[in-house]
Amino acid sequence: MDRTSLHLEIRNALSVADELSRHEHYLGQDELAGSLAALRSALGDLEREVGKSHEDDSAPAPVTVEAVERALQSLIIRRREVPRSLRARTEKLLASAERVSMALWDPTERVPSKPLLGALPIARVVPQDVHSVLDYVHSAGFFASATLARTARGRAMGVALGVGLGGASMVTDYRLSAAKLLPIELHESLDYAGGLTAIAAPFVLGYVKKDPIAALIHIGLGIGTIVTSLFTDYRASKGVTWPTRSKGGPQLGAPRGRRGIRVPEVQRPLEGLSSAPTTDWDGVVLDPGI
Repeated sequence: MDRTSLHLEIRNALSVADELSRHEHYLGQDELAGSLAALRSALGDLEREVGKSHEDDSAPAPVTVEAVERALQSLIIRRREVPRSLRARTEKLLASAERVSMALWDPTERVPSKPLLGALPIARVVPQDVHSVLDYVHSAGFFASATLARTARGRAMGVALGVGLGGASMVTDYRLSAAKLLPIELHESLDYAGGLTAIAAPFVLGYVKKDPIAALIHIGLGIGTIVTSLFTDYRASKGVTWPTRSKGGPQLGAPRGRRGIRVPEVQRPLEGLSSAPTTDWDGVVLDPGI
């Protein structure tokens, strides 16, 4: 994983760990809050060490890495104790922390994508490079449909789908691209969205009967894109990601006490994060949230 991307991933995990530890303490889950606080503390030490220089490729101190591993394993063991309302956020934290752990143990390994919606892809069978080649093939297929289309809508849709898929592929953070700008998780989301758009377009825009050849190509390529995506082992080259912003405290709404009295929400400032600037690291813009 790229050093800058690793630093940002650590900060993402640190931010979510801080938020969740406050939630769990607020809900009275002190043991789980302790596990989250331990992970937050270990990530904080790691962030300070990695953040000293993005040009330094030396591995962090073994004691620092071991502390992160112990805290991560403790949280994985307790993951079933997490309230349902916080499970999605906890899984996001675990995905970030496990990505950090993998990068520490093997910095040269390509970075697996974080699970999309906690479940996708359903199996990692198709290698990333094969999927990347298919992206370009499908893009070419959409452009070909535009030359064969008989209607203006079919032609316009073929060009739009070809440009969208080809353009996203050219700037995605995977090996067969011209620029590593788009996180692999976002590319995966675009695969599903583009596939569904290609399937629906002939029916929604009304050219399924007037332009059967273009419609058939769009539907076929859309189905192919979705099926391939469901079984792709999505992997990034650099591990490009976008920052996760903590809400800074409990955001569940005030829970009710035993007699129906609402307990006031507790809002606390975010603590435990380093004072390192978060605006830009080696050209990585940290403005959008995920």
